[in-house]
Amino acid sequence: MSQPTPVRRVSRSAAPRVLAIALGQPEPAAAERAVYEALGDHRLTDGPPALNWLDRGALRRRPVQALLGLWRQRYAVAVLVAPDLDQPRLRLTSLVVALPRAACRLRTDLRGRHAPFRLGAHLREDGPLIIRHLLACGLALVLTEPAVRLLARVLRPRPARPICRPRRVLYLRSQLWLGLAGGGSVAHTAGVIGGLQQHGLSVRVVSSDALPGVQAPIWVRRPETWFDGLGRELEELAYNVAFVRAALGLARRWRPDMIYQRHTAFGLSGALLSRLLGVPLVLEFNSSEVWKGRYWGGLRLVHLAERIERLNLAAADWVVVVSGPLRASLIAMGLPAAKIIVNPNGVDPCQFRPDLDGRAVRARWRLGSPAESVVLGFSGTFGLWHGIPSLAAAIPQVLAARPAVRFLLVGDGPLRHLVDGLGEQVRCPGLVPHAEMPAYLAACDVLLSPHGRQADGGEFFGSPTKLFEYMAAGRPIVASAVGQIAEVLEDGQTALLVPPDDVPALVEAVVHLVDDAALRARLGAAARAQAVARHTWRQNADRLLASLDQPA
Repeated sequence: MSQPTPVRRVSRSAAPRVLAIALGQPEPAAAERAVYEALGDHRLTDGPPALNWLDRGALRRRPVQALLGLWRQRYAVAVLVAPDLDQPRLRLTSLVVALPRAACRLRTDLRGRHAPFRLGAHLREDGPLIIRHLLACGLALVLTEPAVRLLARVLRPRPARPICRPRRVLYLRSQLWLGLAGGGSVAHTAGVIGGLQQHGLSVRVVSSDALPGVQAPIWVRRPETWFDGLGRELEELAYNVAFVRAALGLARRWRPDMIYQRHTAFGLSGALLSRLLGVPLVLEFNSSEVWKGRYWGGLRLVHLAERIERLNLAAADWVVVVSGPLRASLIAMGLPAAKIIVNPNGVDPCQFRPDLDGRAVRARWRLGSPAESVVLGFSGTFGLWHGIPSLAAAIPQVLAARPAVRFLLVGDGPLRHLVDGLGEQVRCPGLVPHAEMPAYLAACDVLLSPHGRQADGGEFFGSPTKLFEYMAAGRPIVASAVGQIAEVLEDGQTALLVPPDDVPALVEAVVHLVDDAALRARLGAAARAQAVARHTWRQNADRLLASLDQPA
């Protein structure tokens, strides 16, 4: 993590040295408060402590040099700062606090809890678990490749075949995205399950985590996640064993007649369970994890992920994608067109609607009343995919042209730093639970969806969940004319569309809507009507069930 800015500056030559080690990327001020609270019970007679933050990036990149640097210093206290002392990954990662030479070692978390750390006691208590986890990851690295080759021979590709209307659906969600309360994946999962339930289907879920907004019974089998990077990918491979066992136990008792799986980079559960149970598999393929790893980075075991992706696609009876370009990419990979269902995302129009009151959100973030300012809103991941560079470049120009406007930018991501320092008129609440998003959209007068061009130069293949939420909220939209966005929205009728990555056009469209309240009202009402008529989660389930029942 980057080094937090110290709250209090003291002379390090006159103060006891304290080494602070942060897990994850906590807010600097919160991490520093946790350290000072943990030190409150320890008498440091030489004056206020001088905080030094361990650069864990340097420890990963140059471990020998970083360790030598640690051992050259002697610290009064070494403190590990974690989000939560109860998280399983601390069993292994706590060992980092034993590396420096320190008279005292502590662990603390952002919830205000503290505990001393003693290496011997830690190894006696958690040593067997650490060894077991490291062994599981090692076996996953060695055995997955030959196992996938064997499965590719055993799990013969299935042609598309009609699935009579199922009564009991087993939904599998094995992502190692844990603790998510908001975002497109949260809305999509809850929406798909809710749409199936509206049709009278009984749905039960096996998941790696709790799923906000899902009303179906959920069996949670939590994974052990101690690592990042390559280690996290090995953990996901090893997690297949525990997840399949949990899902198989439920399935044998409940006897589903269809499996619906959300695709992951290293998940094999759907393909295995569908064969073991003799029931059809519907694979929800929202994007290629291999493509994202190639163009967005972060994927280490690319060759293995590609093998697993192809195995899952071949093993599925039907593959559901969210857009035409994604369908075309799968056909180019050799998947039969007959087994691909195009089913765009949707929205709950009762949850997102134009009559909601956004005044509390406006007051909380000091956005002014509707008479004082026009609020321009955005929700999404702060990355290239969502057009953050264009948005960051457009904001100063919009503010220069219309100083009274305010921006409410909801979400987080790697490019958040581009918008964080753009002035008091720009509010960045961070990630917001999906249940609170309707109120945040209601606080806005104009909503922005400035998606950029694809990293590979190809056609935009997404179906942004936020697009349909914007429409159902009854707010006017300025969006990039790319892929499905340009198919769903009509320029001048339900939105103002601009070319992707065209900052002047984006600024011009936004200023136009700021100045024209009547146009805002007309576009918002038309977008809402289209969302209700064509893009609800019930209609999403309609399309899926109708397609499954048709001959290929």
